[in-house]
Order: sequence, then structure tokens, then C-alpha cells
Amino acid sequence: MTPSGRPRNSSIDDHLLRAAAELVTERGYAGITVEEVVARAGTTKPAFYRRFRDLADLVPTLLTSRHGTDEDIDTGSLIGDLVEVQRRQRLLFTDPVVVRGVCGWLAAIDATPERGEPFLAEYLAPRRAFTGVILQRAVDRGEIATGVDPGWIADLLSGPFLMRAMLPGMPPIDDRLVVQSVHAALDTLGYWGERPGLPA
Repeated sequence: MTPSGRPRNSSIDDHLLRAAAELVTERGYAGITVEEVVARAGTTKPAFYRRFRDLADLVPTLLTSRHGTDEDIDTGSLIGDLVEVQRRQRLLFTDPVVVRGVCGWLAAIDATPERGEPFLAEYLAPRRAFTGVILQRAVDRGEIATGVDPGWIADLLSGPFLMRAMLPGMPPIDDRLVVQSVHAALDTLGYWGERPGLPA
């Protein structure tokens, strides 16, 4: 069956996301408007609003296009999976779009909480849910015991990165933080086995 209506032009999606990323990097999330995004993208406001309700609605698509959802991670071990999660978190939280945009975006959704719902549903929820998949695989392999709280582990892994991304004067988001956060998660999970490839 042929879909009704005009086919969606994926190149416009790409132009809008690229324009938003450039503008956020230049001026921060709070400093840009839909008008500026569509002008930079070379398209129109109707084209924007056919895809997104507002700028906040664009954020999860922008982040997914740049950083995925982690659902492809499967190294065969709990340590390997957690290291890969944190390696990607390092890329996420050092991305200039996130560094320049997170504070303004948080202020916007604090003022209007429903504007944050697409981010929670489309970006954060799949990542948090996949933490449960990683941990269940570890349980099935006998690496950790049952009864773990995936939500708490997801918070434990992301919290230090978010804090360092948001607060001035904090230590850098680097390989040391990746290693420390993985050790903290393993300790919380009661993992006392060997930790190959993970410095003490």
C-alpha cells in the first residue's frame, strides 16, 4: 500500500539536526530559536514543526543521532559492557553540544516540565532500560547475584559525568573517571572477581 501524503525528506532532518548542533555549540541552548535553526538549515518553520513540537522535542533526536542508545553493547562480560557504556558516556558528556547546551536545556524543562517528556521517553528511558539488560546478562552468566537495582546503577554510572559536565572547576571527564565509575558500579553490584583490563 502506498503511504498517503508527501514522503518525508530525510535530508531536511539532517540539515535541521546539524544546524541545531552548530547553533547550540556557538551560543548555548538558551541562546537559539526555531527561526535561527530553520534559517541555518535552509528550510522552513512548517518543515520544522512537521518533525518537532519545539526545540526541546528536537533534543532526543539530536542526541540519538550523535550518540545512539547503547543497545548494541554486548562484549560478553559485565566489565567489558560497563567500560563500553562509560566510554560512550565520556564521548556524550564531552560533546560540545551537550557541554554548551545542557544547562540551558535543563532550565527550559524546569520551567515547563512537559517539554522534557520526549527526552525521558525517547532517549533516557531506553538507555536506562538497557542497563537492566546488561545486568541481567551478568546474572545469567553468574557474574553477579540477582536482586540488583538497574535504575540505581544507571544513576551511579551517569551521575559523576553529569556533575562534571555541569559544574565549573570540576576535574576533567577522562579515562580515570571511566575506570573509577566502573569500579564503583562493580563494588555496588557485589562483583569481587578479577577485573582484567581495569586498572586498580
